[in-house]
Amino acid sequence: MKFSEFKEVFKQLKNDEERKQFIHSRVNELIDKSNAEIIGKDICGDYSGFIAPDTEVVSNSGPMFSNMIIDDLAIYENFMNYIENSVDNISSEVQTIVNIQRFIWKYFGYNSQGLLSRMDIYSKPDLTPVSIKELKGNEIAACSERSALVQNLLKFLGFDTSIVFGKLNDNQSHAYIIFKPENKDFRILYDPMNPVPYKYDGKKGYGIGVSKISAEEYENLEQGQSIKFDYDLVKRLYGHDKEYEETLRVYSSDSILYKKDKQI
Repeated sequence: MKFSEFKEVFKQLKNDEERKQFIHSRVNELIDKSNAEIIGKDICGDYSGFIAPDTEVVSNSGPMFSNMIIDDLAIYENFMNYIENSVDNISSEVQTIVNIQRFIWKYFGYNSQGLLSRMDIYSKPDLTPVSIKELKGNEIAACSERSALVQNLLKFLGFDTSIVFGKLNDNQSHAYIIFKPENKDFRILYDPMNPVPYKYDGKKGYGIGVSKISAEEYENLEQGQSIKFDYDLVKRLYGHDKEYEETLRVYSSDSILYKKDKQI
């Protein structure tokens, strides 16, 4: 089911019960198609499938850290409730990403409080998986958790999307999203962890961290090369009359290159 098809089907649903049934059926369909047991840091360069509730996401490959599972199946209904069950609020790719960004801020909180706060959750003696519910609202979710949730929301809505595990600026382990707008040759890099700060009329704001990627740049990324974040798309979305913090951002995939047997 493509993004345009999802919107068309959802638009025809008449009441809350029909919407709940559709959401439940859609999620189960995606779970049935997923066969990955574990993804993440030092496991794969990217993953283009839905992350099932028993699929473990590795954010820290150290021997004392547990993995995370996205076992909160209420998320998808909560997201649709967040946009008031109206496809008008996800009418375009850009509007959808804006609403997803706001939703994950609402779910996790705005900030990541750092390693010490995360260790309280992740360093379990028996290394049992950490439920995403344990991260809800406590502002410790980092790039892997935020990107994993975004990946599932985008797949739920019918996007052609991948979560990428790699590096930011060659030295920082980082997870981010790449998705392809329908009927377009280019792709968009979306970094849920790093919005773009800007100043306007003495006030500070944040734009979603999106950058347009050409077909050639995407091919280069698949071959292990890095790509540079381009701020032009953010400026087009939020206006050229703002003062943006254009720090250098260079993204790469893991040393384990993109798998060719990608999930559907």
